[in-house]
Amino acid sequence: MTEDIVLFEKQDKICTLTLNRPGIMNAVSREILTEFQAALDRIEEDEEIRVVVLTGAGDHFSSGADMILLDQADYAPDMLKFMRRLRKLIVAMRELPQPIICKVRGVAYGVGSNTALAGDFVVASHTARFCEVFVNIGTVLDGGGTYFLPRLVGLAKARELALLGDEFDGRAAAEMGLIYKSVPEEDLDKTVDDLARTLAGKPALSLSLIKEGLENSFDMTLSQALEWEAAHQSIMLQTRENREIVKMFLEMKKK
Repeated sequence: MTEDIVLFEKQDKICTLTLNRPGIMNAVSREILTEFQAALDRIEEDEEIRVVVLTGAGDHFSSGADMILLDQADYAPDMLKFMRRLRKLIVAMRELPQPIICKVRGVAYGVGSNTALAGDFVVASHTARFCEVFVNIGTVLDGGGTYFLPRLVGLAKARELALLGDEFDGRAAAEMGLIYKSVPEEDLDKTVDDLARTLAGKPALSLSLIKEGLENSFDMTLSQALEWEAAHQSIMLQTRENREIVKMFLEMKKK
């Protein structure tokens, strides 16, 4: 029986997805895209899941595209089909109602790095190694790197990361604002677990709509963003969860 390339584990309100090709540092293949997409589709339909943790099996997050795949890239229509599947996956990560925490240890190179950046939170070990390796192998950014980098660190820093293609560690990634947090290797699992439990305790609809609003804000004027907020807030203020929280606050204030 063939082992799953993307492992799916659900515990309480938290789902962990594990890229499972540790022998080649979880390099991205067509099969990974297929199984990853199927897992996201499954998660989107499961209202019990509040948070997703994405990680890599073994000592690494992902080394980027499988070199065997790149070696076979001699027919443009096939590669375009693959890249469009990648596009669909990255968009699905951004549109997933549940927040995604990417836990990064070891290498996160190329599309592996940008897949991590597609998550809502990236927590890396200090010794994790990131690299926008594309320029070093004669290609362009993919996996959303062209979109994510300038939005996360500004255009000047994005140029540095993309045009020089230098490796940098988790601590540097956090300091430049590329990722949420960098921690010592021995604290990585606990930090991610604590963050996942914190998010799982938040109102699910609030998490989903806040994530949606932030993502869509890049395509909105200020007036449009305010209108989006007004429309959605008028609904959220009528939810049972919000009414219960307000009632509890008012009762505490009377004491």
